[in-house]
Amino acid sequence: MILSAGLGTRIAIVARGYPKATVTTGTRPALVSQIQQLHRAGVRDVVVVHAPGDDRHILPLLVRVFDVAELEFHLAVQPRPAGPLDALACARKHLSDGDLTLVLGDTLVSDFAALPPDGVGIGRVEAAREFCLVDTDRSGRIVGYADKPDRDGASDDAVVGVYRFADGALIRQLLDEAGAHEGGELSGLLARYGMQRPLAAVRMHGWQDLGSYERYLDANRASLLGRADHRFTVADDGSVIKSGNPALIAAQVRWFRNLPETAAGLAPRLLEAGEGWHRTELLDYPSLAQLLLYEPLPPTTWSLLLTRLLGVMEDCLWAPTRRKSPELPVWCERVYITKTEDRLASWSLWEQIRSRTLVVNSTAVPSFDELWPSAVARLRAVAAAATHSSVIHADMTFSNILLARGFGMYKLIDPGSAFSNRPGGDIRYDLAKLRQSYAGGYDALRENLFQLEHAGSGRWELRVFPRSDPLAATADEVITAAGYDLAAVRLLEAVQFVSMVPLHHESPDRQLALYLRGLQLLTAVLEGDPHALPRA
Repeated sequence: MILSAGLGTRIAIVARGYPKATVTTGTRPALVSQIQQLHRAGVRDVVVVHAPGDDRHILPLLVRVFDVAELEFHLAVQPRPAGPLDALACARKHLSDGDLTLVLGDTLVSDFAALPPDGVGIGRVEAAREFCLVDTDRSGRIVGYADKPDRDGASDDAVVGVYRFADGALIRQLLDEAGAHEGGELSGLLARYGMQRPLAAVRMHGWQDLGSYERYLDANRASLLGRADHRFTVADDGSVIKSGNPALIAAQVRWFRNLPETAAGLAPRLLEAGEGWHRTELLDYPSLAQLLLYEPLPPTTWSLLLTRLLGVMEDCLWAPTRRKSPELPVWCERVYITKTEDRLASWSLWEQIRSRTLVVNSTAVPSFDELWPSAVARLRAVAAAATHSSVIHADMTFSNILLARGFGMYKLIDPGSAFSNRPGGDIRYDLAKLRQSYAGGYDALRENLFQLEHAGSGRWELRVFPRSDPLAATADEVITAAGYDLAAVRLLEAVQFVSMVPLHHESPDRQLALYLRGLQLLTAVLEGDPHALPRA
C-alpha cells in the first residue's frame, strides 16, 4: 500500500500541480520506482491512496507502465489531507489478513526485499524535528517513538517511511479501535501493533526522501542512471561530470570536439576533460525514453518527432560529414561481427549458454551458435553495402536523446564508441539503436521494468513493460520513408542487443533478459518475420 495523497506543497516547484506520486526523480516518476521495487520483491497486489482527482494522472500511468506485469492495482481516495494514518484508514477495505508492506509516497528505497515481516525501515537523519525517531533495545526491537522532536543538529535513527507487517488483520483491527486516529500520527498505530507483535528496526539502503525541495534535489541527483563502469556527478555550476572507462571517455571527448559546425547545437557543450572523465553542461530536458515509457503520446506525435529527428540528423550531422569510404565495409565487419564475438567471450555465462536452445515465453529459440553463421553471412552483405560514411552518434537510443518539447529541438548525450577509431560510421547503426528503443524495449530493460522468471531447464518467461509495439509500425514507416533499408536496420538491432550483454554486468538478470531479447529478434529477422517480436 502506497500512501500518496499529500498535496506535495513542499515540492510544488517540481510537482507543478501534478500528483506528487508522478514527480520524476532521475528518469522516472517516483511511483513507478516504488512499484518496480515492490514488484521485484515479490509484491503482486498494490493499493495506491491518492487525493481527489489524482486518479486522472495515476491510473493511466500505472496501466501504461505495468501493462503486462503480473500486478493487480486498487485505488483509494483520501478526501482531505489528514496524514498517513487517515490515508491508511481510507484504504481499510483493501487490507488483507496477511503480509502488508506500507510505503509513504515521498520515500524511495533500493531494496524492499531487505525488509522482513514485522520490520520498520530506519535511516540516519540530521534534522530530527522533521522525522519520527525510534528507540531500540539491544536486539534491534523498537521500544519507543518520538514524532518530530523539538531539536536539531543531532544524528538520529528515524523511520524512513517503509513498513512491513506480518498481520494485516491486526492492522485492520487497530484501525477500527477507538482512539486509533489520536493525533493523526502513524507512530501511534506502530506502537499499538508493536505491543502485540514486536517490530524490528531495519536499516534501509538507498533511502531517498522527497519530503522537501532540498531533499528532492539530493534524491534527484543521486538517481542519475549509470552502469557499473561509469558514474555521473551533478555540480552546482550547471554541469555534469561523467567518469569511467578511459577509452570510452576519450572516444566521447573526440566526438564532442569533432562535431561539425552544422551540428554544434545538437549536443551539450563540452566544458573540460581529463583522463577518464569529462564535464559537459547539464540539460534539464526529458529524454525520448521518458516520453515513451511514461507519457501516452499518440502515434501521430511520434511520427512527427521521429521524422523531425531524422531530418535534423541528416541536415546537421550525417549529410555534412558524408564521404565515400572504401574502407568502411571492413570496419563494419569488425564492429558487427568481430566485436560482437569478442564481447560475448567476456560474458561469464557464455560457454554455458551459447550452444543451448532456449524456450522463451513458450516459444523455442535457436541457440546463438545455430543462428550466428546465417547472421554473419547477412552482416557481411550489410557491411559490403556501406559505401559512404558519416559521423554518427553510435548510441542513439531514446535515453540518449533529449527533447526541448516546447521547441521541438533535440540534444544528443552520451555518444557511443563503435566507430570511434575512424572519422565516420554507418548511419544504419544509429537507426538500429533507435529501433532498440521503439520496438525492442531496450529502455524498459535498462530501467529494470521487466519480469524474468526461470520456468525450468532452458525455459524462461520474459515480460518487458510497458509495451512499445504499437509504436513500432509507425516508426518503421518513418525509417522506410526516409529511404533506409529497414531489413538491415532490424538485423543490426538484433546483433546490438546480443553484443551489449557483457556491458551490463552489474545486473545478471538484465544481461540474461538482453540476451533472450536479442535471440528473439535475431530469430525473427532471419526467419523473415515482419513483426520482429512476438507479443508477450
